[in-house]
Amino acid sequence: AGRGRGDGCRRSSRGRRPRLRGVDPSLRAAPGLLRRPALSRGRRGAAADAEREGAEVRAARARRHRQDLGPRGRRRRRPPVSAFAGEPSAGEWLRRLAGGDVSSRELAQRCLDRLESANSRVNAVTHVDPDRVLADAAEADRARAVGADGALLGLPVTVKDSIAVAGAPRRCGSFARADDVPTEDATTVARARAAGAVVLAKTTTPEYMWSYETESALHGRTLNPLDAARTSGGSSGGEGALIGAGASPLGLGTDGGGSIRVPSHYCGIVGHRPSARLVPETGVWPSTRETGFVDMSTIGPMGRSVADVALLLGLIVGGDDTDPFVAPFVLPDFRTIDVQGLRIGFYDADGAWPPTDGTRATVRRAVEALEEAGAAVAETVPPPLEEANEIFFRMMAADGGARARADLAAAGGRHVAQLDWLLGDLAQYELSISDYFAMVERWAAFRSRMQRFVAGFDVVVAPVTPGPAPLHGCRPGDDEPGETYLPWVNLMAYSIGGLPVTVVPVASERGLPLGVQVIARPFHDHVALAAASAIEEATGGYAAVTVPLLESRQKEER
Repeated sequence: AGRGRGDGCRRSSRGRRPRLRGVDPSLRAAPGLLRRPALSRGRRGAAADAEREGAEVRAARARRHRQDLGPRGRRRRRPPVSAFAGEPSAGEWLRRLAGGDVSSRELAQRCLDRLESANSRVNAVTHVDPDRVLADAAEADRARAVGADGALLGLPVTVKDSIAVAGAPRRCGSFARADDVPTEDATTVARARAAGAVVLAKTTTPEYMWSYETESALHGRTLNPLDAARTSGGSSGGEGALIGAGASPLGLGTDGGGSIRVPSHYCGIVGHRPSARLVPETGVWPSTRETGFVDMSTIGPMGRSVADVALLLGLIVGGDDTDPFVAPFVLPDFRTIDVQGLRIGFYDADGAWPPTDGTRATVRRAVEALEEAGAAVAETVPPPLEEANEIFFRMMAADGGARARADLAAAGGRHVAQLDWLLGDLAQYELSISDYFAMVERWAAFRSRMQRFVAGFDVVVAPVTPGPAPLHGCRPGDDEPGETYLPWVNLMAYSIGGLPVTVVPVASERGLPLGVQVIARPFHDHVALAAASAIEEATGGYAAVTVPLLESRQKEER
């Protein structure tokens, strides 16, 4: 813990594209990525596709460099992504589609245009097939013309790269996964399509989802739409960046140790980590079902409003006859919950890592909003949370990192430097079989302890991380360089608990958004969403917190 990465975290580099450590800079995505013909669908051609993509990205980056230089070699400013910050929510687009104010194909083209511009700034797209997007949108228009009325009919959505989309690579940031081109959609993607959604693009992840910084040797580093010098979070960092920038109306991410919650917090959007065993994992890599961590990771929605996120969540819950751990389930409508009279517990520090003053104030502002809505609030103290990290890493690295080393070897040594630190750290966690079973018992005991804590209230409001988005390679809360997982215990603990959590933007600090976690009891996702909606209504959410920050950034860039 605390090892520096040499990224110069204290230097002010606002607006500059940070350099990557241990990564070929030519592998950053470029605008040309969105103008390529659709990639080969076959597995045999996938490796060639990856090599061809690298050459195309290098050429596009060289062209962009020449175009961006002015008469004296000074870099011209590209159009800021903040120009799209005021884009309508998913719900508003659906109302306009239903009313005939816009066609699905027109909306799809609009989103493709915004996606290209935003991606040139934040580097968040791994795959897009414009021809397929426009064809699917045209099909949605034809369906509407004959009376179809799917809940997402004609709405473009983005999907995290680790979730299967038929015919699209699922590389998860690694050269070792060039051959992974699923032939079927993940259950969650299939359900979104069945409701009429149009898959717009796939989005970046860290290599193997092992970081809260979305950076990989294959795709480079994803940047925060509010400040290019800062992280968008991870591992659903591509989703957070595009939705936060206004380039995607709605998306699917995954959350094991905070991978939906951190990008949502850092990019000023809404994200929901569902209860364990609520959403099928069919089609996700890596699947926690294969490793035994059934309650740890889950697929969940990300968007710009609580209502948008709740809409998508309601469509993806329940068993699929493939994932044996998910039973049939119908999500109650969060709007049926009256916040008046709800019991709200809250704390503004987790005891493991000191929060910023802004973080404390943000939690208290959220709690005030609930109290003003008639809820009964009480400050509380969570159980000791540091144990969550030890349990998580000891179980995930019970083999001492042997499997992870094999995966990296298959990539031919092309990986980000952070993984070297991580693998060195994992070696100390190797367990004997008896120690492993003892750790399983500790996992179960900790899970029960977290569930009992939350059961004392209807919801608990807590910080997401100790501060806003840090500079690249730095720790949250202090912008100091280093590698440590202590600031994340407040996320890990609720993951191990299998609890539903909604993150909603509330305030800002240093020109960056701050959100809160709203945690409920298992399978009470609608209660967490209801409380988050009340907070959003009082504070303005994305529209009042994030959009003004993006617009302010735009003025600074002019």
